[in-house]
Amino acid sequence: MQTGWRVGTLFNIPLFIDNSWFFIVLLITFLSGTDPARIELAGNGGAWAVGFLYALMLFGSVLLHELGHSLVAQSQGITVNSIKLFLFGGIASIEREAKTPEGAFQVAIAGPTVSIALFVLFTLIGRYVSLPTIASEVVTEVAQVNLVLALFNLIPGLPLDGGQIFKAAVWKATNSRP
Repeated sequence: MQTGWRVGTLFNIPLFIDNSWFFIVLLITFLSGTDPARIELAGNGGAWAVGFLYALMLFGSVLLHELGHSLVAQSQGITVNSIKLFLFGGIASIEREAKTPEGAFQVAIAGPTVSIALFVLFTLIGRYVSLPTIASEVVTEVAQVNLVLALFNLIPGLPLDGGQIFKAAVWKATNSRP
């Protein structure tokens, strides 16, 4: 039984948002909306709007990270039951593990690869696209968060992506699924 709010479907994958997601969106919006530097740049209403947009961009990044895992899993014939966004990020719920260590590695590395690609994309936009100061700051912050997301997820501990990568490496080295 899936909990949370079903908000749509992407590539035949149901997308859910946990109630805790709303708390984080409100917290990020509040922190931005009350930030004196943001208020100075965008005014009171603008700072709140920027905070809300920033929160959505962060969760959009998490969604794309999980979509990376999901699309690679689907390409291997693995059913993806759902993607769920919640307080600490997101999770792709897949029906089963990959059949080979190489397949497991590909599914695990896909999310961090997407996050690194987003880091590069947003960094380039922040540096080379002429944007208003506040927009440039937000794009740069989202880039940095994506880098942190990728690096954190590469820590070699389960259930993180790095733990899944390590598990695939052990499987490959021992020819036995851990």
